[in-house]
Amino acid sequence: MAEHYEAVVIGGGPAGLTAGIYLMRAGISTILLEKGIVGGAPLMTDHVENYPGFPDGIAGKDLMARMAEQAKRFGLVVSEFTGVEKIGRSKEQFEIEHGGGIFTAKGIVVAVGTEPAKLGIPGETEFTGRGVSYCATCDGMFFRNAKVAVVGGGDAAIQEALTLANLASQVYIVHRRGELRAQKILQDRVFKNSKMTVLWNCRPSEIKGKDQVESMVLKDTVTGELTEMPIDGVFFYVGSQPSTAFLDDLVDRDEAGFILTEEDLSTRTPGLFVAGDTRKKLLRQVTTAVGDGALAAVGLEHYLLETR
Repeated sequence: MAEHYEAVVIGGGPAGLTAGIYLMRAGISTILLEKGIVGGAPLMTDHVENYPGFPDGIAGKDLMARMAEQAKRFGLVVSEFTGVEKIGRSKEQFEIEHGGGIFTAKGIVVAVGTEPAKLGIPGETEFTGRGVSYCATCDGMFFRNAKVAVVGGGDAAIQEALTLANLASQVYIVHRRGELRAQKILQDRVFKNSKMTVLWNCRPSEIKGKDQVESMVLKDTVTGELTEMPIDGVFFYVGSQPSTAFLDDLVDRDEAGFILTEEDLSTRTPGLFVAGDTRKKLLRQVTTAVGDGALAAVGLEHYLLETR
């Protein structure tokens, strides 16, 4: 038998937790479903410096623990390790299928975030977990005093490279352009760190090794020249992609798969709102995710009031 709530929030990152807080404060019975553990992408960030209210910064896991504690204090029901497989709509309500059964709800906030994009080069898949990683905060401890490479030039790549520099003996930043895209304050820290070297205008073309990563082949993006460098580990930060296949045709997407929303974060399906990194937007940060969660929850609240 299906379990019913007025609202279901899918995703336990900052957007989902904020939506849960706002919905519970509005007196709307809500359950939050998270396919893993609550916290989302910030769990993979060692130190968050740009979230207001923490002048000295805060560890990503600590920030998310506070958000989760606050949401639960308002009575939000949280179900971890509950991955949504499919969403259907009938009789003006949604049916959310998961491994353990079905939830029904009058409205939904989808806040599932994204997953790391892959380059698709030879060796990347084969050596994942054996020297190839997408999370320095998760796996950095395995590369103490080792030589590692970070592929990417944005904020996430540089923040993780700086984290790795506290553990590894040498960190190479591999960037396909001649300048980094990360915030200047992060770039300055890289250039001042003797353990960090930026390899400009190059990109990986192959990862090699036997049982573990042993080397990486780099291609010069200007000359096309190939060089092979010894390396113990490679961390990829080349973008992200949304995880929204379970929504099927309930939403519209852009060419990259990110969901298109209205100003109130509603979608083409009445009662279905989207918040956080999985929607098309200019900036993906904890601050913008929190704002999305609040806006989507208020939009859903208005929808529920109008349809009662």
